[in-house]
Amino acid sequence: MRHIDDDGFNDFLQQLIKGEHLDGAALGITKKVIDTGEQSLSPQQTYVFKTYVLDEFITPECKGCGLDDIPWCEMYHAYDNGHVCNLCWHHSQKDDF
Repeated sequence: MRHIDDDGFNDFLQQLIKGEHLDGAALGITKKVIDTGEQSLSPQQTYVFKTYVLDEFITPECKGCGLDDIPWCEMYHAYDNGHVCNLCWHHSQKDDF
């Protein structure tokens, strides 16, 4: 998984928590990932984390330009802005004026 070495991954997870997007097991497991890393998860926890956090909130590709490596520092905004990278979102806002 690409996020292992990426410095913004935990910040992304914290934004999901602060935005109250997670609850139940997904919330608890996400907090555990922030505290102790993904390698500390059991197979069942890994499944829940992948299914209810990663698969749900990660934008694998910008729907505007096709960028397939959106930085973690932009990932929360990509989810919130219709699955587009910050550059495409900026251009869409500029075009609205």
